[in-house]
Amino acid sequence: MTRQAWLFKVQYGLFTPPENTVQFAKVLLLLGLSTPVLAISNIEERRLQKDQQGFAGRVELGLDAQAGNNEKRKWSAALNGNWQNDQYRVFSWASRLHETSNGRRTDDDTFFHTRVVRNHRRHWAQEAFVQYERDPFAALSSRALTGAGLRYQQKLDDNLLWSQGTGLFHEWVREEEASGEQSDQLTRLNLYTHLQWQLPAVKLQTTLYFQPVVDEPADQRALWQLAASIPLGSQVELKWQWQSRWDSRPPQGIEKENHQTQLRLGINF
Repeated sequence: MTRQAWLFKVQYGLFTPPENTVQFAKVLLLLGLSTPVLAISNIEERRLQKDQQGFAGRVELGLDAQAGNNEKRKWSAALNGNWQNDQYRVFSWASRLHETSNGRRTDDDTFFHTRVVRNHRRHWAQEAFVQYERDPFAALSSRALTGAGLRYQQKLDDNLLWSQGTGLFHEWVREEEASGEQSDQLTRLNLYTHLQWQLPAVKLQTTLYFQPVVDEPADQRALWQLAASIPLGSQVELKWQWQSRWDSRPPQGIEKENHQTQLRLGINF
């Protein structure tokens, strides 16, 4: 069997301080990738941890192709933007993924999230957000939501950052069932905890989400994500990520649990 496969992902970041200079650019080679069901998305990893005021952003482009007995094509594009001053922060995350196998579409994901954060006190902040996503090959025709909450963040020491959030959101969901498309509206509690350790040889991050329905607590969703970033040199970084999603009431034909692992090599220049 003749088989050629390549996977290329480009990621670069731009920061525009008052002098309007470019801060850095990054090329990311993705060594392993799987596509999860977008039941819960970890927004914490999209908060660009920068103290400078102004705009920061990151663009990601990906291509995965295979030729031979099976013809496969996958491309993805994403944009992460962040603006902040002393009192407010606004950040957004948008992504698209499209995949075909032997000329037939096998994946088609769309995701958008934007959030406004108001720093009320040193450790406390108010948040409001909107989100839209669709993943028809995971039986999700569409999901739109809007919500708000409170966030507490504190540096436990110079190397350890802890964040805790609580809030509510209302979602409008359309899912594909065996009997046809089903629509529903739900109000969920949104609880999350995020820890980040900056060690001499590695940066560790872990995030836990829990989202039960307010008037039916047995309907629950959860996400646990663990990531480790290891510098291999002054400009090279290896990142490993593992995550597990759980949905007590998934659409028909979809498993309750979904696991994903990724290994990434980042090159800064």
